[in-house]
Amino acid sequence: MISKDLLYALQTRSKHMTRLLEDFSGDIKKYSEEEGWLVVAETMEVVKKLAPTQAKYTHIIKAINRAWLVYSEQSPLNAHRLYDAVIKTLAETTWTSAEQAQVAYQLLYAFHDNHLHLPGSNKYLHLALRRHSPFILDLIKNIAAYSTQTLFTMPVKPHTGIGADAIEMLLEIYYYHLGIDQADDLRADASGLLFALVQANPDFGNIMTLALLEHAPERSTILSQLIDFYLINDVHKNREGMFYSIMLDLLDNSGSSFIYDDLDKITRQLEVFAKKWTASQFDAFAQYAFFYRLSTDEDRRLLLKKSKKVMRLLKMIVDSGHAGTHIDALRSLHQVIDAQAADQAPPINGKHQFKDLNFKLLVIQELMYVQEKLLPRFDVHEFIRQHTDREIMIEKEGYDVIPEVLAYFENLLIPPSLLVQVDKLAFDGGNKIYHQIFPYWDGECDTFDVTSAEDIKLVPHLKRMSSMPTRFIELHGVELSKKSIELSYHP
Repeated sequence: MISKDLLYALQTRSKHMTRLLEDFSGDIKKYSEEEGWLVVAETMEVVKKLAPTQAKYTHIIKAINRAWLVYSEQSPLNAHRLYDAVIKTLAETTWTSAEQAQVAYQLLYAFHDNHLHLPGSNKYLHLALRRHSPFILDLIKNIAAYSTQTLFTMPVKPHTGIGADAIEMLLEIYYYHLGIDQADDLRADASGLLFALVQANPDFGNIMTLALLEHAPERSTILSQLIDFYLINDVHKNREGMFYSIMLDLLDNSGSSFIYDDLDKITRQLEVFAKKWTASQFDAFAQYAFFYRLSTDEDRRLLLKKSKKVMRLLKMIVDSGHAGTHIDALRSLHQVIDAQAADQAPPINGKHQFKDLNFKLLVIQELMYVQEKLLPRFDVHEFIRQHTDREIMIEKEGYDVIPEVLAYFENLLIPPSLLVQVDKLAFDGGNKIYHQIFPYWDGECDTFDVTSAEDIKLVPHLKRMSSMPTRFIELHGVELSKKSIELSYHP
């Protein structure tokens, strides 16, 4: 039975409405589908009539959004019913009518987000989105005609009130109502609209709308078209729309940028577009491609030495025949790049110093990251930046041991003058050294387990080893106890 207090609060917009809606969301299983729908229908009326200038507006909308999503989680029928009601109202909206457009905006604002869980964790919203996606895409096409026009007299910050606000919210549904790896075909369908939307409004788009392109089969073509369009139309001068984000990710070789993944394809297509670029446009491209994310010549030199596709992009610029501040700087850099190994190559004379590499890692952890006496302090991100023998992408490779990093520590020679200063060692999943070698290690596997006690002789003043693997203590506990070395198990 629906609480009379809740219905009264919804009808009168009382100050208890938010709290009572939270109670409803928490007890949703107590209500029938029809009782739940009664609350959803009442809250839709609240959303349509509640002015965004109302005190605690966003708090009320979050509570309503949670109630809708909790309701839709109960069954596919509920999710479809919620979608049906919202999409029907949006489809019937006359967007040139200020009153109707404002009502539609407020309904969409409350609906598009996901204040209940992480995006996509809802059980059934993705099913409802799949059924309604064609209607949503048609809505976007219709609203595109008003992308730059003010439609909504009372927008919620940071919205501006133009049609593009509604389009962005409709596209964000493809993230908030889908799982991370769920229904990528729907995101691909939505991404197919992006170039036309940018043509209608060059300032259109944000990070989330750009992310839709990751799922598009022809994403490199669309990205190339967007870059060309932004340069030709001088959008880059105001850093509006998606231009800033595209160029920021163009040379992001961390492993997290799908734009960088496609750099070779993008370069080939830009070579065609670039034939009609002016010197000013070429120089602007050079600036944003190479001087935006990469702040120094050293950064640029290192990336060029390790990445053939970045070098290919550079050659497109320096071979263009154009001159300009940034083009000339890249041309000079290209002339001085050589094929020598990185200046900070790891030493090679410490490889056989220890018998058990994992024991050595414990010693390095103590001396480098605890006592801070073994210097320089190793940082995996700086190592990867400096490493030019191959391109290491930490976002892709960090879920396992990075061989070059492990080799660095294997080759590192620890001076005897420092080894005698080690009196304790701690095997801990949070040790910094492990997350240099295996950046996203969860501490659950035995990758770094110490198995041998032979290297104890290298640290003659060792008194304590804490949190050691059970197997190590079973094998060497008695022996080490005789040497007055205190041992404790891994918890």
